Amino acid sequence: MDMSNIPNHIAIIPDGNRRWARLHGVPTIEGHREGVNRAIEILETLYEHGIPFFTFWGSSLSNLTTRTKEEIFALEQLYVLQFKKLVENRQIHKKRVKIRVLGPWESVLGKKAVSSIRKAEKKTEHYGDFSLTFLIAYDGIEEMIRAMEQIASEARESRDLVINSELLKKHLYTRELPPVDLVIRTGGEPHLSAGFMMWDIAESQLEFSEKLWPDYTKDDFAATISKFQKRERRFGT
Repeated sequence: MDMSNIPNHIAIIPDGNRRWARLHGVPTIEGHREGVNRAIEILETLYEHGIPFFTFWGSSLSNLTTRTKEEIFALEQLYVLQFKKLVENRQIHKKRVKIRVLGPWESVLGKKAVSSIRKAEKKTEHYGDFSLTFLIAYDGIEEMIRAMEQIASEARESRDLVINSELLKKHLYTRELPPVDLVIRTGGEPHLSAGFMMWDIAESQLEFSEKLWPDYTKDDFAATISKFQKRERRFGT
């Protein structure tokens, strides 16, 4: 395995769960469950490649506020179960994976889902060899507005406040994460959504897959990493 030029931080937009379910004639939640299975498989590949930071967009704010009550409830139940499984996953503890969940999820999800997520964060808060971040109830535009509001409040308190990139980063949900090196979006739609991590992906490489997320395998992921290793990054030039 070629370990040169490995990305330090990968972010994934796992699009296609609902379309996969429709194509297979199964309930929408089955598409989400298959999506979770792919995420678990790819997490193993991260260990193999030694990629320390991995961010996974679990749901947008609109996913948890505008979809049917039945789908939202099913997603919450899936969170309850999957974060419980993460806490019980031996590899999480063996590889010392720190779990973070970013976004205004605590104000959107039900008590059981919030409790399950908090437990996963608490049980892994002292780890740091790998970082697994989930964006839940996340909207990048709202994240940036929130950061600017907080900076404006600080500026009213201190006229000497220096507004720079470090200050802005400090007010983002992702303040503890490094810049993203590679963004992967599945589902065949080559675009970014809702201002996805707009500050952190300023110099990212982008990879768009035609495959729906439940069909995106660890081999596809490994091939994407190999492609990234061969690219020359110019960082804005």
